[in-house]
Amino acid sequence: MKKTVIILLITVASFLLGFLRDLLIAKEFGLSWETDLIFVAMILPLFFENFFGLALRDAMIPYLQRIRSESEDQFILSSRWLYWRVMLFGLLVSLGAALGSPWVLKALAPGWTADQVNAGLLVFSVGAFLIFVQAILYCQGALLSLDRIFILPMARTVSMNLGAIIGIYAFYPSGIYLFAGMLIPQVILVFIQHQRIGYLTGRAIKGKLESRGFEFVLSFAPVLVAAGAQQGCMLAERFFASFLAEGSISMLSFSYRIVTIPLTLYALSVLAVMFPDMAKSWADSEHDRFNAVSRKASLATLLFLVPASVVLISFPEPVVKVLLERGAFGAAQTEATASLVVAYAIGLPWMGLALIWGRALLAQQRGRTFLVITLISSGLTVLLDTVLYKTHGADGLAYSLSIGFFIQALCMAYFLHRASPKGLSLTVLARWTAAALVVTLAALYVAPQPGGIVELAVYIMVLLVCLLVCLVILGERDLFKRSYWTAVKTA
Repeated sequence: MKKTVIILLITVASFLLGFLRDLLIAKEFGLSWETDLIFVAMILPLFFENFFGLALRDAMIPYLQRIRSESEDQFILSSRWLYWRVMLFGLLVSLGAALGSPWVLKALAPGWTADQVNAGLLVFSVGAFLIFVQAILYCQGALLSLDRIFILPMARTVSMNLGAIIGIYAFYPSGIYLFAGMLIPQVILVFIQHQRIGYLTGRAIKGKLESRGFEFVLSFAPVLVAAGAQQGCMLAERFFASFLAEGSISMLSFSYRIVTIPLTLYALSVLAVMFPDMAKSWADSEHDRFNAVSRKASLATLLFLVPASVVLISFPEPVVKVLLERGAFGAAQTEATASLVVAYAIGLPWMGLALIWGRALLAQQRGRTFLVITLISSGLTVLLDTVLYKTHGADGLAYSLSIGFFIQALCMAYFLHRASPKGLSLTVLARWTAAALVVTLAALYVAPQPGGIVELAVYIMVLLVCLLVCLVILGERDLFKRSYWTAVKTA
């Protein structure tokens, strides 16, 4: 678990920088069209990062791990074949988005006027080249993970967020400088990681590539389509929000950013380390080890996300006020954003559980099951968007996403439990759910709202202690045993 702790610390630093970036955006622009433009320009890079980048990594790790177990030469040949084609694909997508920016931007924000679209073309085109850079970095990250190198890829988010801050603060608060600041350090990282993965351009390998692209496509396609469906939910949310009041896109973006900080910390630390180990243990038919890692990852997910969800639901306005209320972001904006924080926070633990249980299904080579579940839950989310956004506005869109992740997590738990009953502890899930409900209800109906950052910090500490006490009373023991966390070490 030492690697996980180091990666967690780096991730915390990265997302402190990322949140500082958003604080600067909120301070300089508030809830305005300029802020909406920045977040709309981020839609495609984030969509392809989560749609293509994450799916590529999740498909490459189990696929190449299986090949490597059979032949190191075939592994190198397959890795080279994939790497150069991913690079070409990312370049073509970025060029297509930039050249087609007038039509793409209008499609992403159909509620904008022609003048607004024209004013945002340059910012959108510059931001589109993040797709090319991040496609390469995610491919490199998957290859480094197979060599159990997890720390170097973390420089991606650190450099991206630091570059954005420098672009806004040191030069000029505009979208051009923000995206240029994101791009330049990541390009430098591409060259550094390329040199680190020596076999990409090393010695020539005798023999021919046996694992052709079609074989990888069969493994990649279900993951890619599932990732696209999930990101489609985010696109649909922003699509419907463009018809609501000005600033709705910004409110959804800020609130989702606040809620998903712990989710991203978890995904880039615990999940990043444990997923390769789950894939390896299942490929080597070490099912007891797979079950142990799966149970431990589920408990770590609850430990990361349930306390965060409880805090955000209990004290949404104080949290938003402390984090965002300055400059152009005033009390009215805080009140409007806080309700969205609650709506997203309700689904936060289920987002994390869907991530870990989905990766467990992928490690078991059950990509089709993963795909079907994701398509059903995503379709339900978009359907709820169309029903709720007119009557409940942005709140309806946020609740729709939380409900969709809840359905997705439950379905994945069902199929994972059928295949590996010992890899999923339903009693642990029930225990944490009950404890979270008790503490949240007590905070909402008994505790007064904190009035400042010091008071908020004290309230959060008390809330977390109460949660731990409830867990102990309900029978939680593994969480507090050092021997449990060291019994099965990740590779």
